[in-house]
Amino acid sequence: MCRLFGLIANGDVDVRFSMLEARNGFKHLARNNPDGWGLGWYDHGKAKIYKEKGSALNSDEFDSKVKEINSNIVIAHVRKASSGCSRQENSHPFEYKNWIFAHNGTVNKDRLLKLLKPPFSNDFTSDPIDSEIYFRLIMQCIQRENDPVKGIIEAVKKVIGDDAGANFVLSDGVSLYGFREGRSLFCLERRADSPFEARSAETNALIESKRCAREKAFVICSEKLTDEDWQEVGEGELIVVDKNLKVTREKII
Repeated sequence: MCRLFGLIANGDVDVRFSMLEARNGFKHLARNNPDGWGLGWYDHGKAKIYKEKGSALNSDEFDSKVKEINSNIVIAHVRKASSGCSRQENSHPFEYKNWIFAHNGTVNKDRLLKLLKPPFSNDFTSDPIDSEIYFRLIMQCIQRENDPVKGIIEAVKKVIGDDAGANFVLSDGVSLYGFREGRSLFCLERRADSPFEARSAETNALIESKRCAREKAFVICSEKLTDEDWQEVGEGELIVVDKNLKVTREKII
């Protein structure tokens, strides 16, 4: 099943609330996704990845790493294996030339592998599993089109058909991209002037922590993590959030 999370903000932020402290915090989604976890973020524009096999629920390192992260873009994933065994290398997210990617679903590994050409077909970091192959196909199409959105659309159209879920979050360290196909996906715009106090005890706690008092952020997640005003991403819809938090939503399939 897997669950994924992506956040882009107007400055470096602390993600402890979304990951650990909210009643339905992202860590709790590992309950049904015990085969690995990972965190991706950017440090002065450079991609950083940390991941492990096993459940985030049983990992003190998950909490420790979450508390260390202070970044304007964060991607997280908890894994239920459908391609490849439970091992660190098969956990998400994946990195390629400063891009970070996490996937929720299952795609046709053998068919997509045949579409890849060097260098994208070389030096996989996983078995390879279907998700990393999907990621490499997106990277190949982006390079060919010389445009992230056009490349994503080309890759997705090659994937759709015999897959069982092509949801993903993706970043190049500047923008955040999210796509829904075959699995649930939600998004949330969190503004500095949002009336948190009227919404829930959870969001009051968020204000009291003072970590988000001036934060503007856009969040994409497989499930609603709080009682805030989450919106469902449409089936076949691509969301692009740029460095200024301008949001573009487009149905691409």
